[in-house]
Amino acid sequence: MRMKGLYFGMAFLLALMLSGCGQEKHVEKSEILMDTVVQLSATGEEAEEAVAEGLARLHEIDRVAGEGEDSDAARLAAAAGTGEWVKLSPDVYHILVVSQAYSKKTGGAWDVTTGAATALWAIGRKGEHVPAEAERIEARAHTGWQKLELREDGSARLLEAGMKIDLGGIAKGYAADAVRKIYEAHRVKSGLINLGTSSIYAVGEKPDGTPFRVGIRDPRGADAKAMLAAVPLKDAALSSSGDYERFFEQDGVRYHHIMDPATCAPARSGVTGVAVRVDGGEPDAGLRSDLLATALFIMGYVRGMDFLAGETGTEGLFVDERGEVYATDSIRSQME
Repeated sequence: MRMKGLYFGMAFLLALMLSGCGQEKHVEKSEILMDTVVQLSATGEEAEEAVAEGLARLHEIDRVAGEGEDSDAARLAAAAGTGEWVKLSPDVYHILVVSQAYSKKTGGAWDVTTGAATALWAIGRKGEHVPAEAERIEARAHTGWQKLELREDGSARLLEAGMKIDLGGIAKGYAADAVRKIYEAHRVKSGLINLGTSSIYAVGEKPDGTPFRVGIRDPRGADAKAMLAAVPLKDAALSSSGDYERFFEQDGVRYHHIMDPATCAPARSGVTGVAVRVDGGEPDAGLRSDLLATALFIMGYVRGMDFLAGETGTEGLFVDERGEVYATDSIRSQME
């Protein structure tokens, strides 16, 4: 199979969700949150309560893990280099604990301190541009997960002035985990937590007893709705990352938003898209799928496939610049 990229087809997902809902109460709501369109769907006696509480929880996470002036990221950046410890929300503190563990585990391929580079390139925002080499060198000086310190009292600090954290590659996955807990409390047996085009969690399976299926398409195709394949999702998280999500082109070169911490420039690993599925029985399934989608994109498929071999309950799929697909055995055998 040849593909040039990955994309979660939301309309396709919802069509699959709605088919076979039976007589149980089905609730579906969407809002613009976390810099995307989030869609929560649930089937069950307490579906309405689950979706309402789920959306409220997403608002709460968006406030502390977003980019607002009162966010934890903004407060950390303001205190960077001063030696001051900043008390964090429990949400952001947990995100950073797991983030630091995976920065070490991936050899720095995942690094939450790339905020200076993200702001410099501004890809997908007003002012996006290719910065000068001197600017990139300065951004690299303000990057490094080892320069982020955490204390057990729930506080953190950035060691150098000018440093910033970027939670864009991890917060949605954490949010999916948080909403999943709400669904469990309300005994939702069938539901989708869809946080834009990059992170999704399937609770249970469709009421007809079949798994949800997530569509994968060619993002460079003429028809944005054209699905090339689908993978099953049951009690699991699935996240994607690719050079097609936010990018601009200059002089025939595509500059995308996935920053390589080693260069503070768009990653050049020979990969155009990655998808990662993590079993819901694994700790922090959504969070892990989200950050690993970015880390594996930066690693490339050779190093990435080796890394996945050591991750329990975790599978991945890579698409290279030629459109060739490389996938772990389980995902490959289940793709349609």
